Amino acid sequence: MKKTILIIALALSGTTLFAQDAGQKEKVTKYVTTFPNGEEAITITDRSSAESLKLASADNFYKYEILDSSNHELVHGSDNRGKVCDIDKSKLEEGTYTLKVYTADFVITSDITIANEAEGVIQ
Repeated sequence: MKKTILIIALALSGTTLFAQDAGQKEKVTKYVTTFPNGEEAITITDRSSAESLKLASADNFYKYEILDSSNHELVHGSDNRGKVCDIDKSKLEEGTYTLKVYTADFVITSDITIANEAEGVIQ
């Protein structure tokens, strides 16, 4: 009898969790900046459920900077090694920014817009 009740309880809780997840779809937004030849230079991916943005570059980059687009002041930046890094979204308020990615040969620039923090998405 105890096993039957336990099995029923587990089955119902699994169904309830599945129903909650099905109603909350994750929003994924990507920014892609290309080289003049059309190849991808950098990609910025934001998953609404994640606490950070994912920055990926075609080439290794040694740092990135996020600048306020209105006055070009540095808002956030970090050194990097490799082609990928995560950017903490809590460092950015709602607004439009200029992202600069520094490689050994060039600087890749892209504009990004951070949407309402409560929604946790990029537009």
